[in-house]
Amino acid sequence: MKYEKLLNVFPLAELRNLRMLLPLAAVLSLAAYGQEQAPAPCLQKPAAERAYTKDRLLAMVRDQTPARAEFLIKSCGVALVWSDALLPELKAANASDKSIALVRDLTKPKVPPPPAGPKPGEIRTNTKEGVTYAFIPPGTFQMGCNTCDADEKPAHKVRITKGFWMAQKEVSVGAYRNYVKAAAIKMPPEPELSPRAFNPKWSDWGQPVSMVTWHDAHNYCQWAGMQLPTEAQWEYAARGPGGLAPEELVEVAWFADNSGKKRMNSEVVQKQAPNDWIRTWIENGNGPHEVGTRSANGWKLYDMLGNVWEWTADWYRENAYAASGQDDPPGPDSGLHHVLRGGSFVNPPAYVRASKRLKGFPDNRIFTNGFRCAGAAVK
Repeated sequence: MKYEKLLNVFPLAELRNLRMLLPLAAVLSLAAYGQEQAPAPCLQKPAAERAYTKDRLLAMVRDQTPARAEFLIKSCGVALVWSDALLPELKAANASDKSIALVRDLTKPKVPPPPAGPKPGEIRTNTKEGVTYAFIPPGTFQMGCNTCDADEKPAHKVRITKGFWMAQKEVSVGAYRNYVKAAAIKMPPEPELSPRAFNPKWSDWGQPVSMVTWHDAHNYCQWAGMQLPTEAQWEYAARGPGGLAPEELVEVAWFADNSGKKRMNSEVVQKQAPNDWIRTWIENGNGPHEVGTRSANGWKLYDMLGNVWEWTADWYRENAYAASGQDDPPGPDSGLHHVLRGGSFVNPPAYVRASKRLKGFPDNRIFTNGFRCAGAAVK
């Protein structure tokens, strides 16, 4: 019922006493309040018939107060698709701006929320190889080093536009044995530096596999449904979300100073015996250690620095950074060498850092070279 209908019952011309205005206002207010709060008639209908069709909507807003129309629209909903042609029709029916906004909002196409993506550092197991991977989110970082070797210059901004998965640990002897069995191939030669054998008969399955060529590493990652990381992906993952402070090296890496029986200062040893420091290192029992036994970095990755050098997908070029793109740089198209990253158990601290680059022939088999895989998805 509109206010005008009540005024027909109580004509103002007949209200000779102004004191009647207050009771009349009260009556009008109570009537309006009761009208607006009365149960919506649509609730008595089957669920499929409650929402207003276009004709019912226009008739309702034409007949009801703005507050009541808004209440009914909220309660019953609308069964139509918004079009710009509906706007003048609603205005012609004296629909309030709020009613129009409600109708527009209720008739917007429903866009499903995007599927929830993995969280930074989320861990999943690749069932093909039984290896765990951590999710590395997109981000921007400073790649390279302006005060280091020539092939690390210039330091430059790189943006990783898509998140990716990185193996938490270097590929172990045990994981590589599974691949060898599945692919019906042989294990690589045992790692040794005469007279030291680092893993006789590959008996320690927890050590990182080494003596693998770039082709070996590439083929393993393909078998696992993954690939070798690019240099940019590797360095971004190695630096972690907050970078790596120098004093943390001993906590996260096996390198020349801490990979043997006793702690030593490898830089001092090299200076004191520049031609014979390897003998000191061998006598100290320095060697690779079981993967994942140092602390993880901020992305939950182990041994990104030290233990063994890690093959990457990129070809090596000394001045590669001079022409490097900012977004997901893929590295040179060709070359003679591939890039290894991270340093190893034989290297002093100067080599065990996130920006250090080492080149190796794709067919090289060296006792310090290993790898880990990365990929867009883990299955």
